[in-house]
Amino acid sequence: MPVLMDLQAVVSALPAKPFFFMRHGETDWNKNRLTQGRTDIPLNNTGQDQASLAMSLLVGHGITKLVSSPLRRAYETAKIVNRALVLPIELHSGLVERGFGAAEGKPWAPGFVDSDLGEGSEALSPFHTRVVLALSDSLTRYPGPLLFVSHGGVYGAYAKFLAAIPDARAPNSVPFFFDPPRKYTTRWGITPVDPART
Repeated sequence: MPVLMDLQAVVSALPAKPFFFMRHGETDWNKNRLTQGRTDIPLNNTGQDQASLAMSLLVGHGITKLVSSPLRRAYETAKIVNRALVLPIELHSGLVERGFGAAEGKPWAPGFVDSDLGEGSEALSPFHTRVVLALSDSLTRYPGPLLFVSHGGVYGAYAKFLAAIPDARAPNSVPFFFDPPRKYTTRWGITPVDPART
């Protein structure tokens, strides 16, 4: 319980700066519905094409910096997108996907991402706290808007704790815009940059 209360305090104190978020492009493990977690799988050809398509969607939004998970699939995606943006890329270890321990490399099981799995996996509450603290750290240190390139589990945490959207999933290489809370609400808005791609 204390972890959740601390996390809610961090969410409430987030700088009111809009930002963009994009999950990495497809990998062969995504294609074959295998659990990735922290296993460092590269993009496949489809993933590279998806990142190239997203590249054109992100031009002209005033993005000032890219902040990426250091896992290869995310960093490759960030570098492809950055061919058009030509901005600094920072690697942030707090944006790494949740570790799933012994489940990595095994078939994806619906619902297990919201469970504590044991067997060397990262517990859910510390994972949520870690990724929200990473967001807070970057939003505090840099002028925005920033583009975060990370993972599905990270997107799910942001959707849940910033916008009160449970069980949210992000398609590969689809950029989303996160808009800070307006007057009389504590919830962030989340909008796909190109609704046709969601």
